[in-house]
Amino acid sequence: MTDHPRSPTPPLLITEPQDLEQLVARLGAGPRVALDTEAASFHRYVDRVYLIQLSSDRETALVDPLAIADLGPIGRLLADAGIEVIFHDADYDLRMLDRDYGFRARRIWDTRIAAQLAGEQAVGLSALLERFFGMRLSKKLQRADWSVRPLTDEMIAYAAADTAHLPPLRDLLADRLRAVGRLHWAEEEFLRLEQVRWNDRANGQDAFLDLKGAKLLKPPQLAVLRAVWSWRTRMAQALDRAPFRILANELLVALARLAPPTAAALTAVPGMPASIARRYGDQLLAVITQGLATPEAEWPRVDRRPRTRPNPEADARFQRLRNLRAVRAPAVGLDPGLVCANGVLQEIARAAPRVPADLDAIPELRRWQREVLEDEGILRAVRLV
Repeated sequence: MTDHPRSPTPPLLITEPQDLEQLVARLGAGPRVALDTEAASFHRYVDRVYLIQLSSDRETALVDPLAIADLGPIGRLLADAGIEVIFHDADYDLRMLDRDYGFRARRIWDTRIAAQLAGEQAVGLSALLERFFGMRLSKKLQRADWSVRPLTDEMIAYAAADTAHLPPLRDLLADRLRAVGRLHWAEEEFLRLEQVRWNDRANGQDAFLDLKGAKLLKPPQLAVLRAVWSWRTRMAQALDRAPFRILANELLVALARLAPPTAAALTAVPGMPASIARRYGDQLLAVITQGLATPEAEWPRVDRRPRTRPNPEADARFQRLRNLRAVRAPAVGLDPGLVCANGVLQEIARAAPRVPADLDAIPELRRWQREVLEDEGILRAVRLV
C-alpha cells in the first residue's frame, strides 16, 4: 500500500463570478488541475452539468453552474495547453462539457485509462483509491440529485473526493506505466480524447427504434411504440423527470407489442406500475389507439441493412487475428478486448494489409496495439494459407 495522499484544504463552494475568476487564476498558475462533473440524469429530464469539481495539488473547489452564468474562465483553463487536465473516465465529462458549454480540453490525463493499461483489474475510482491509498469512498451519494440546492455538507464532501485525490493517483499510475514501458501507450489514448465531442443521436426523433426489442416489432407495433415514446417524452419534459422514471424502456416495448385495449388489459401488462395505470391509464390507452390508427404510409420501419456477402477469406483472417490476440493479451496482462477490439480486428481482416504501411490506413488501430500484436504478427495472420 502506498502512503495516504496529502489531505487538501477543505473544498470551496464557488457561487460568485469574481470568486471563479480568482480560483481559475490560482489554478492556472500551476502545472495541472483535476476535473469532474456531476449531472442528474437519474432524476431530471434536462440532463446538464450541475456541479464542476476542480482540484490542484493544494486546493479543491466546487463550482456551481446554477449560480454562475458565465463559466468561460473554466473553458479557458481547459484550453490552456500549458496545463494538464486530469480526469477519471474522461469521456462522459468531455461530452457534457462540450454539449453544455462548448468547452474542449487539452493535455488530458485519464487515470481510468492509465489503470487499464497498467493491468489493473478494478479500475473504478473507489477501487483504485482503496487499493493504493487504503481509502474508502462512500457510495451513498452515487445517485444523488445534484440539481437540488442547497448542497448538503455530505454532498460537498462526496463531490470533492472525486477530484481531490486524482493528482497523487495520476503520479502513482504514471510511475507504474513508466516502469513497464507503457506510458506512451496511455499518452496515445489521451491524445484521442481531445477529439471527443457530444453526439445527440440518442435523442433523435427515431431514437425509439434503438430500444432493445424494437427491431423485433412489426411496423404497426412500431407506430404504437413511437406514440408511447412521444407521450413519455412529453411527460418527462413537463415533470422534469428522467424518462425511465415515467415508464421503463422495456415497458414501452411491451405496450407496443401487446397494445392493451382496456384499462384491465393495461394493468395486466407485465411491469406496469399500478400507480401509473391508475393515474395515466386513460392517456396511455388513447395514445395506443392513436398509434394503432396510424396510416400504413406513416408506419415507422427499421432500416434493415443489406446482408454483406459472405467472405470466407476475411472470416479466416479474422479468426487468425483473434488467435494472435489470444496469445499476446495474456503476455502483457491485459484483457483481449483492450489489446484490440473485435471490430478493429474485423477491419484489419477486410483490409488484408500486405505491408506495415497498410496498417497506417486503419484509423482505429493504435500504434501501441501494433506493438503488442507486432506488425509482422498481424501481417502473417492475414496472409492466406
